[in-house]
Amino acid sequence: MPDFLQRRRLARILDRSADRLSDVQKPEKGWIATMRLALGMSAEQVAKRKGVSRNAVYQAERSELDGAVSLKQMEKTARAMGGRFVYAFVPDAPIEQLKYQQALHRAHTMAGQHPEFASWPAGEQQDWIDDTAAQQLHDMPSDFWDTE
Repeated sequence: MPDFLQRRRLARILDRSADRLSDVQKPEKGWIATMRLALGMSAEQVAKRKGVSRNAVYQAERSELDGAVSLKQMEKTARAMGGRFVYAFVPDAPIEQLKYQQALHRAHTMAGQHPEFASWPAGEQQDWIDDTAAQQLHDMPSDFWDTE
């Protein structure tokens, strides 16, 4: 498992990618067909550049829409049309926020395991949740992301 600083560097990479890609939406016809049509290329022209049959290009377009196209096929098809295929994970929120949400979830779960927790004053309950979440973030135990 990466150390703290390496995790922070990796988080920055993902957060920056998310910022740049936040508005990207898959076109209705898929990336292959959209690029091909925007260029004014026929499926046969793409096929010749890619070294496959015209039907293989149409099949790739259908497979992409079905979510069954391979990354390698997307890369080769993009290159055949003078582009490049970009593959990325885009987090729904900044990485630190995702980690904090998980730490809070774990703290609330842990609070539920203390029978006396419900009888504490609200301020003490909140302090305990905050402290436990902070401790979880600091320690990052090996089961941090396990689901109950």
